[in-house]
Amino acid sequence: MSTGNLKWLCVVVLVCVFCHGNAKSLSGVRDLALVMNIIDQVYVDQTDTKKLYQAAMNGMLRSLDTNTSYISQEQLPSFESIFDQEFGGLGIALDGPPRRPELTVASTIFNSPAFRAGIRPGDVIARIDGENVRNWTTQAVAPKLRGREGTSVRLNLVRDGQESEKLVTRERIEIESVLGDRRRDDGRWDFLLQADPRIAYIRIELFGEKTVNEFKKAIENCNPQPRGLIIDLRDNSGGLLLAAAQICDLFLDDGPIVTTMGRDQRIDDQLTAAVGTILPNDCPIAVLINEDSASASEILAGCLKDRGRAIIVGTRSFGKGSVQNVIPIEGGKAAIRLTTAYYYPPSGRRIHRRNQENEQDWGIDPSEGCQVSMSDEQLAATVERFRERSSPSFDLAAESAEDETATDTSIEVDPQLELAFEKIQEMLGHRN
Repeated sequence: MSTGNLKWLCVVVLVCVFCHGNAKSLSGVRDLALVMNIIDQVYVDQTDTKKLYQAAMNGMLRSLDTNTSYISQEQLPSFESIFDQEFGGLGIALDGPPRRPELTVASTIFNSPAFRAGIRPGDVIARIDGENVRNWTTQAVAPKLRGREGTSVRLNLVRDGQESEKLVTRERIEIESVLGDRRRDDGRWDFLLQADPRIAYIRIELFGEKTVNEFKKAIENCNPQPRGLIIDLRDNSGGLLLAAAQICDLFLDDGPIVTTMGRDQRIDDQLTAAVGTILPNDCPIAVLINEDSASASEILAGCLKDRGRAIIVGTRSFGKGSVQNVIPIEGGKAAIRLTTAYYYPPSGRRIHRRNQENEQDWGIDPSEGCQVSMSDEQLAATVERFRERSSPSFDLAAESAEDETATDTSIEVDPQLELAFEKIQEMLGHRN
């Protein structure tokens, strides 16, 4: 056999092997399509092919892990708006079942449609466009409040036992991801603690596209520059990995921030700090976490703890140490959210909790002597304290006979914040 013929024979064999492999891997896809067609043609009741397809996608992806999912055409705009930090809506933050017995307004964004309509924190939402939603979860009711700009929604609210109705028109809402100690009457946040103006308090609600710039502006707008800092990541379920890493970089001059590893422990990426910090390296930092601090929150807390840049106060974090990529499908109209890697803080310690029996090593633990659990009553008091202070109508000085030097004693209702505050004061040495 000539050399040329031998080469062609090798090519044919390789093509056959490839086709055979593809045929085996695609046989399941053909069977799935066949089953869907059989259901559509023979099932006793009329079926919706689109719903069958979505159910198959959801079932397949959810079988992998709880963070992998199918994002339908209807869900994709809402999903993207979270990280873009913009959407069409009313500007209401909600709390509800199971944490509260009824769907309740936690806060309103300053100068939003809800704010201008007179909706206040503490109002119970009884009905939306006539539908009873009083006992709905916040996740279930969110699509009813969001929508196209210029469209209206009718809300029935209960305040002090009295029900009223408001017609509110949706607008483009910009989500605040960085909050402060209290909101001023002009709607801006004051990031210096009223309990001790030497210390800044920054609460990060989520890690989105604008979070890093919001965080930097919060620090830069503090006058005078803070000598200590408390970063509150409690109940922050995460967001963009890069945003968390960039905030870490603000406090580090060099060295590792986070490493991501894919299949077979293959290193996908290693992020390191660049020279330059937003605050002096001797400025003490405390990071607040709890059992609902997850993902990007754990990157930030884990990095600053491992690098010796911050103490961690609160309870052990959630333990979500996996990275999800959003991959467009259906011509970009839908997407899948697929786990592609795990991430590790500078210590190399695994954060991700796999829920295996006797598994102990996961999440971010508080620093020594900084473990603080809270009762249900303390949690409720802490939420109420922040709700009050997030309203522009709140004025501690007015409550203290308009004494501009009034001390914030309400910090005592939040034992985690109180301990972080005391630790920072100790590190400052009670200097004036």
